[in-house]
Amino acid sequence: MGMSGSLFLLAWAVAMAAMMLPSELPLFRLAHATTQSTAETGALAAGYAAVWLVVGLAAMALPELPEALVLGGAAVFQLTPLKRRCLNVCRSPLARVVHGWREGRAGAFRMGIENACWCFGCCIGLTLVLVALGMTNVVWLAVVGAAIYAEKATRVGVLVSRVVALALAVGAVVWAI
Repeated sequence: MGMSGSLFLLAWAVAMAAMMLPSELPLFRLAHATTQSTAETGALAAGYAAVWLVVGLAAMALPELPEALVLGGAAVFQLTPLKRRCLNVCRSPLARVVHGWREGRAGAFRMGIENACWCFGCCIGLTLVLVALGMTNVVWLAVVGAAIYAEKATRVGVLVSRVVALALAVGAVVWAI
């Protein structure tokens, strides 16, 4: 990766906050409105962040990733039933609160973990693209972050997911050439 573990984790935390927080704010707001508890909302966010920290630790252990292969794999993943299922869950914060509610701080932490797992399932392809292309590259961070936000938080998110698949496939071919 070309950077120390501490620097990587710092860059990872900043990147994940920049990319994931905008699409997760509706969930955090709903949870806070339901509990009126900053501590429980904080526990929800901590559970969410814990999963992405584990993913960051795993990403640190990855060997250098061949960009064209990652882009192609991410393009294929964008079109899978798993991606669609995870995207549908991520796009429904109210359903996650209503159907996945857990009481107390420990329950909120568990909810955060569960929600982050759905989010990871939705974003794994694009996350690997970001790792392969360079997490410290602000342009790639902005492009991937915008794609994730558009998929998860806009009315045309499902269509965006398919357009992103096409763009990734084209990128894989161009990168391979």
